[in-house]
Amino acid sequence: MIVVDRATAVIPVNSDDTAAAAVVLTGHGTLTALCALFENVWDAARPLVGPAVRDSRGLSGQESAALRLLSEGHTDEAIAKRLGVSPRTARRIATELMERLGARSRFEAGVRAVQHGWLPARV
Repeated sequence: MIVVDRATAVIPVNSDDTAAAAVVLTGHGTLTALCALFENVWDAARPLVGPAVRDSRGLSGQESAALRLLSEGHTDEAIAKRLGVSPRTARRIATELMERLGARSRFEAGVRAVQHGWLPARV
C-alpha cells in the first residue's frame, strides 16, 4: 500500500502478485480508514534489527508459540493467523525449529522438542 498526502492510496489487487495490477483510491472515508490502519500497524511494529529475547530454552516468544501450535496439530495457515504473520513466515519458523532440533520431519521435531524440554511430555 502506498498513501500519498493522505489523499490517494495505491493498493495491489492481488497481494501474492503485487506487480499484476493495482487500484487507486481517493475516497475520503476509505483514505481515513487506510491511514488509521497504517498508524495502528506502525504503533504495533517492532524493530527489524536487534536480537530476539530468548527464554531459558533458547526460544523466542514467537518460536515457543509456533512450537506449541505445531504440537497441537495446527496447519501453517492457522499458525500464521494466530501469530499474525504470513503462512510463508510460519513455514520458515517451523523449518528453522526443525533444523535446530536436527529433525527431518515434523513428527521427529515434536519428539526431539519433548526430549530437549521444549515441549511438555504428555501421557
